[in-house]
Amino acid sequence: MIQGIGVDIVDVERIKQRITSNSGFCELVFSLEEIAYCTKKANPYESFAARFAAKEAFLKAVGTGIDFTIELKEIQVLNTEFGKPYFKQTSISEQYLMTQLGYIPDIQLSLSHTYQQAIAFVLFNKI
Repeated sequence: MIQGIGVDIVDVERIKQRITSNSGFCELVFSLEEIAYCTKKANPYESFAARFAAKEAFLKAVGTGIDFTIELKEIQVLNTEFGKPYFKQTSISEQYLMTQLGYIPDIQLSLSHTYQQAIAFVLFNKI
Protein backbone atom coordinates (compact mmCIF):
# COMPACT_ATOMS: atom_id res chain seq x y z
CA MET A 1 0.00 0.00 0.00
CA ILE A 2 1.36 3.44 -0.95
CA GLN A 3 2.11 5.45 2.17
CA GLY A 4 3.96 8.46 0.79
CA ILE A 5 5.14 10.12 -2.39
CA GLY A 6 7.64 12.87 -3.00
CA VAL A 7 8.92 14.68 -6.05
CA ASP A 8 11.50 17.42 -6.46
CA ILE A 9 13.12 19.24 -9.36
CA VAL A 10 16.44 21.07 -9.12
CA ASP A 11 18.37 23.41 -11.40
CA VAL A 12 21.74 21.82 -12.17
CA GLU A 13 23.44 25.22 -12.37
CA ARG A 14 22.28 26.08 -8.83
CA ILE A 15 23.87 22.91 -7.44
CA LYS A 16 27.03 23.52 -9.48
CA GLN A 17 27.37 27.01 -8.04
CA ARG A 18 26.91 25.73 -4.47
CA ILE A 19 29.51 22.99 -4.96
CA THR A 20 32.12 25.15 -6.73
CA SER A 21 31.83 27.98 -4.18
CA ASN A 22 33.96 25.89 -1.77
CA SER A 23 31.44 26.55 0.99
CA GLY A 24 31.48 22.96 2.22
CA PHE A 25 28.09 22.32 0.62
CA CYS A 26 29.23 19.11 -1.06
CA GLU A 27 30.55 17.53 2.15
CA LEU A 28 27.50 18.70 4.10
CA VAL A 29 24.96 17.23 1.68
CA PHE A 30 26.61 14.20 0.07
CA SER A 31 28.25 11.07 1.48
CA LEU A 32 31.74 10.05 0.42
CA GLU A 33 30.23 7.27 -1.72
CA GLU A 34 27.96 9.76 -3.50
CA ILE A 35 30.82 12.19 -4.09
CA ALA A 36 32.99 9.40 -5.51
CA TYR A 37 30.21 8.27 -7.87
CA CYS A 38 29.32 11.76 -9.12
CA THR A 39 32.86 13.00 -9.64
CA LYS A 40 33.54 10.10 -12.03
CA LYS A 41 30.83 11.32 -14.39
CA ALA A 42 31.52 13.46 -17.48
CA ASN A 43 29.16 16.10 -16.05
CA PRO A 44 29.12 15.45 -12.30
CA TYR A 45 26.78 18.32 -11.49
CA GLU A 46 23.82 16.59 -13.15
CA SER A 47 24.37 13.57 -10.90
CA PHE A 48 24.80 15.75 -7.81
CA ALA A 49 21.61 17.64 -8.67
CA ALA A 50 19.64 14.41 -9.16
CA ARG A 51 20.81 13.15 -5.77
CA PHE A 52 19.93 16.43 -4.10
CA ALA A 53 16.45 16.23 -5.65
CA ALA A 54 16.16 12.64 -4.37
CA LYS A 55 16.97 13.71 -0.82
CA GLU A 56 14.29 16.42 -0.93
CA ALA A 57 11.76 14.03 -2.50
CA PHE A 58 12.56 11.47 0.22
CA LEU A 59 11.81 14.03 2.95
CA LYS A 60 8.60 15.06 1.19
CA ALA A 61 7.52 11.41 1.08
CA VAL A 62 8.18 11.21 4.83
CA GLY A 63 5.96 14.27 5.20
CA THR A 64 8.46 16.60 6.83
CA GLY A 65 10.39 18.27 4.03
CA ILE A 66 13.81 19.57 5.03
CA ASP A 67 13.55 20.00 8.78
CA PHE A 68 17.21 19.54 9.76
CA THR A 69 16.46 16.64 12.14
CA ILE A 70 18.57 14.45 9.84
CA GLU A 71 21.72 15.42 7.96
CA LEU A 72 21.17 15.22 4.20
CA LYS A 73 24.33 13.15 3.74
CA GLU A 74 22.66 10.42 5.85
CA ILE A 75 20.05 10.03 3.09
CA GLN A 76 22.37 8.29 0.64
CA VAL A 77 21.55 7.67 -3.01
CA LEU A 78 23.61 4.94 -4.63
CA ASN A 79 23.24 2.83 -7.77
CA THR A 80 23.03 -0.90 -8.36
CA GLU A 81 25.52 -2.53 -10.72
CA PHE A 82 22.91 -2.02 -13.46
CA GLY A 83 22.55 1.71 -12.71
CA LYS A 84 19.23 1.67 -10.83
CA PRO A 85 19.27 4.32 -8.08
CA TYR A 86 18.30 3.38 -4.54
CA PHE A 87 18.47 4.76 -1.02
CA LYS A 88 21.13 3.10 1.10
CA GLN A 89 19.70 2.81 4.59
CA THR A 90 22.00 3.70 7.45
CA SER A 91 21.21 3.27 11.12
CA ILE A 92 20.58 7.01 11.28
CA SER A 93 18.19 7.06 8.30
CA GLU A 94 16.38 3.97 9.63
CA GLN A 95 16.02 5.61 13.05
CA TYR A 96 14.67 8.76 11.35
CA LEU A 97 12.07 6.72 9.44
CA MET A 98 11.02 4.85 12.58
CA THR A 99 10.65 8.12 14.49
CA GLN A 100 8.67 9.84 11.73
CA LEU A 101 6.64 6.93 10.33
CA GLY A 102 6.83 4.13 12.88
CA TYR A 103 8.14 1.65 10.28
CA ILE A 104 10.75 1.22 7.55
CA PRO A 105 9.00 1.47 4.16
CA ASP A 106 9.90 -0.21 0.90
CA ILE A 107 11.25 2.77 -1.05
CA GLN A 108 11.22 3.19 -4.81
CA LEU A 109 13.29 5.92 -6.47
CA SER A 110 13.44 7.26 -10.00
CA LEU A 111 15.90 9.94 -11.19
CA SER A 112 16.22 11.82 -14.44
CA HIS A 113 18.13 14.88 -15.64
CA THR A 114 18.96 17.12 -18.54
CA TYR A 115 21.82 19.58 -18.75
CA GLN A 116 19.63 22.15 -16.99
CA GLN A 117 17.43 20.25 -14.52
CA ALA A 118 17.28 17.09 -12.45
CA ILE A 119 14.15 15.44 -11.06
CA ALA A 120 13.51 12.72 -8.51
CA PHE A 121 10.38 10.77 -7.67
CA VAL A 122 10.09 8.74 -4.46
CA LEU A 123 7.39 6.25 -3.49
CA PHE A 124 7.00 4.73 0.00
CA ASN A 125 5.16 1.41 0.26
CA LYS A 126 4.11 -0.13 3.53
CA ILE A 127 4.61 -3.88 3.34
